[in-house]
Amino acid sequence: MVLKVVRTIVIALCLTAPVVTSNVGAATPNALAILTKALGDGSREANVTLSGTLTASGSTLSLNGGFAARVNGGTTTVSGIGTEDEVQPIGKNYCFVKASSIAVLHSELEVKKPTAAEVGIWYEVPSSDPRYVSIASPGGAQSIAQVFSFSSIGWKRSAVYEGTLVLHGVRVIELTGASNLFASGSGFVEMTMDVTYTSKPLPFAISGPPGTDGLLYFSKWDATSVAIPTARAKLPS
Repeated sequence: MVLKVVRTIVIALCLTAPVVTSNVGAATPNALAILTKALGDGSREANVTLSGTLTASGSTLSLNGGFAARVNGGTTTVSGIGTEDEVQPIGKNYCFVKASSIAVLHSELEVKKPTAAEVGIWYEVPSSDPRYVSIASPGGAQSIAQVFSFSSIGWKRSAVYEGTLVLHGVRVIELTGASNLFASGSGFVEMTMDVTYTSKPLPFAISGPPGTDGLLYFSKWDATSVAIPTARAKLPS
C-alpha cells in the first residue's frame, strides 16, 4: 500500500526510567531510557490505532490503521487518487485489499486493466501472488509487540532528547530516533517519537516517512478492533 504501516517484531525490552522533569538547570534526560520505557509500555498493550494526515509534493495522505492481537490493517487515502483498505491476519499467508477507485487498483494494487466493476470489492491476496510482498510487507513488523520493540523490524537502540511540547492539549516528550516502520525493506529511517509526559510514557505521535510533513497519532489503546473480511475473490491480474 502507499504507506507500509503494518509492520512489527519480538517483545520489547522494558527498562524503568524516571519521568522527565522541567526543572531549570536539570541535566539532559536520558533519551534512550525514555524511549525504552515508552516502547516497553506500548508493547504490553493489547491493541492501538495509528492515524493522521501527511503532506508531500502537494499531495495529502490520510491514514487510519489498527494493530490488534490477531490482525492488523487500515485505510490509506491519497488526495486525487482514492482509498486503499488492507487487512493482514497475523501469521497467515494471505491478506485482503479493497480499492475505492480504478486509479488505486492500477497504481497501488498493480491490476493491469482494472474496471469499474472491480472497485469497492474485498479481494484476497495469497502469498503465491507476486503482489503479496509489496502489499503485505511480510518481512516487517506484524504485531503491536513488534512495532514497539528494539530490533531490525522495530526501533534502533538510540535516541536524542529534543525537549517537551504540547500536542492537541497533551504534554509530550519529543525524541529523535530511528525505526524500520517506514523503511523500504531493511534498515532504519530517522523520525521523531513523541511520548506522553507521565509515569507511563506511552507513544503518542510519530513523524512520517522522509519527505513528508505532519504527524501520525497513537490512540484508542486497548479499544481498537480490526475486522477480517470473509470474501474469497482473488485480486484481478
